[in-house]
Parts: sequence; C-alpha cells; structure tokens
Amino acid sequence: MFIRFLIFLTVISIIAGCKSEYTKAVESGLASGIKKDSLIFGMRMGMTKDDFFKICWDLNKSQIISEGPGNNSAKYNEPLIDGMDTIRRKQMLFYGIFDEKKVMHGMDMTYTYMAWSPWNKDLSSTELAKDLMKFYEKHYPGNSFIEIDLGLKDYKAYAKIDGSTQITIYPKTEKDVAVKIEDLHYKLNRKK
Repeated sequence: MFIRFLIFLTVISIIAGCKSEYTKAVESGLASGIKKDSLIFGMRMGMTKDDFFKICWDLNKSQIISEGPGNNSAKYNEPLIDGMDTIRRKQMLFYGIFDEKKVMHGMDMTYTYMAWSPWNKDLSSTELAKDLMKFYEKHYPGNSFIEIDLGLKDYKAYAKIDGSTQITIYPKTEKDVAVKIEDLHYKLNRKK
C-alpha cells in the first residue's frame, strides 16, 4: 500500500513538473486575485468602445495621435525629446480589443522603428522587441518577460504576466513588432 502511495505521489509530481513556465505564470497570476487594467493614454480595460473613441478623438484634436493606415487603427509617433537616440524613435499603431458588448479587454499594438531599413540590422524587429520588453518592464512593473511558443517560424515570442494581465511581444515581420495587452480572464474564456 505504501509503495502504491509513493508511486502515485511520483506520478503526480512528474505531471505537475511538466507544466510550462508560461502555464505556471498564468495560474499564479490568476490565483493572485490582482487586477491590473491599465493600458495606454489613460485607457483602461472595462471601458466601452465609445469611451475609447472619445479618448482617441481628444488625442487627435491635441495632435498627439492621428489615424492609422486605412483608418483601421490610431497612429502615435514617439515625440522627439532632447538627448533621445532619434534613430530608435518608434511609431505605434493601436486599437482596442472589444467583446460583443463593446467592452474593452485589452489593446493590440504594432510598433516600428521610424528609421527602419532592410540593411540596418540594428533596427530589426528582433532589436525592437528587446527595446519594447525593457520599456514594458519599466512602465508595467512586476514580473519579467518569459519566452513562449506561439509557433512562429522565424521569431521568438515573449509574455509578461502580472495578476490578471498579460503583455505579449513578438516580431511580426522584419520591421514590425506586435504588442498585445489583454485581460487573461477574457483571453482564456474567449478560446472556449
């Protein structure tokens, strides 16, 4: 009987040990009960689509953002600041992630170095992803990014999980990097 119990404990330990670092981070984040809903430009998860558009309208009137390509996103060009490495100045396209009730549960963003060119490897999407991870770790304190498998052939993907919020960063092309901030409850329930 004792031997069977030891075998059972060993099997359970092996199964528990097989969870990926990502799965453990998600479970830990959700179990913490911590809700982080901050997005960009003062936007928050739980806002309505109308609220999102009102903030974008106000930002546009203040000439902080403009419309993105095809009017399918908003565009933000990082401002020039004294002492800034202008070669690494970024452009961001963004749009909220909304449910069927028009409630925002996150933000989809695409970043590009404004001075990108195919022959300048210092401005590759891989380098941009590293810069963005540093930026998001500084402005969204908590856990560090971990590498995750999104099945991307040529690029690595990373996720940062703090409470119920996940930030995912991965290169989409040679020049573009996707950043997604989303509520894990919404993300996980949407897949069911």
